[in-house]
Amino acid sequence: MLVGSSLPEISALEALAAKGEAQQWSFDDIDWDIEAVVPAWLPRKFCAALISQFYHGEMATLAMCRRILAEVDTPVRIPGARRCVELQIADETRHAEVYRAYVAGIGGLQPIDPTLKAAYDKALAWDGPPEAMIAAFNIVLEGEALFALDTLGGWLPCPRFRRINARVSRDEARHLAFGRAYLKARLVTLGGDRRFEIYRWLKDLWTDTAFGVLGRFPIPNAILGRRCRTWAETGWQDHRRALFDVGLVSADEARRLEGGT
Repeated sequence: MLVGSSLPEISALEALAAKGEAQQWSFDDIDWDIEAVVPAWLPRKFCAALISQFYHGEMATLAMCRRILAEVDTPVRIPGARRCVELQIADETRHAEVYRAYVAGIGGLQPIDPTLKAAYDKALAWDGPPEAMIAAFNIVLEGEALFALDTLGGWLPCPRFRRINARVSRDEARHLAFGRAYLKARLVTLGGDRRFEIYRWLKDLWTDTAFGVLGRFPIPNAILGRRCRTWAETGWQDHRRALFDVGLVSADEARRLEGGT
């Protein structure tokens, strides 16, 4: 048993592993005969560039999962943790394949945005405990992916994309749940200085990425643009609450770390 961990989080990991096994799907489950529809007001190349970023994000998350696979059960084995990561590797591989096939029909795969590349490179360069990398990808970045998928699903009237979105969003929600349950079981073993270092690193990562992406992807729609600006200005508060919940820092510790904000 992991010292300081709690049985509910361990049971949750085992349940998530079982759920992930039951929810596996394949590339062929998507009806590729349905036409990819892009609204007239949205340039196809812009749409392809936007959705290509999901592909690149899946590839970065896949690299993270492969990095941490050997570490999630150290120093003490946590039942269900390794299987959750193995299933996430299968999920991310499938998501990347599906996104690549989707954008092939609307303009082809576009390059990764430099701001996102810098964020992924920074996250993957972390050389400390794997908890920081899991928090970066499975709390902050997966949380943003769910927000983005929900937003895209609302304004992109494409039946094919919405079918993809429904399946991918279900997987991403499970990855987010894994990150929270795993971190609740593990963060209690880290000292304060290490937790504070991870918190500062995550805040810098999110701030640089959110405002960088907003500046590089001016949305050609006033209502959607306002929603995205609000997200960039206030989104960190949602991540703070999630990090409080998993035990990275308390609200008082966060205020001290952020200079009383």
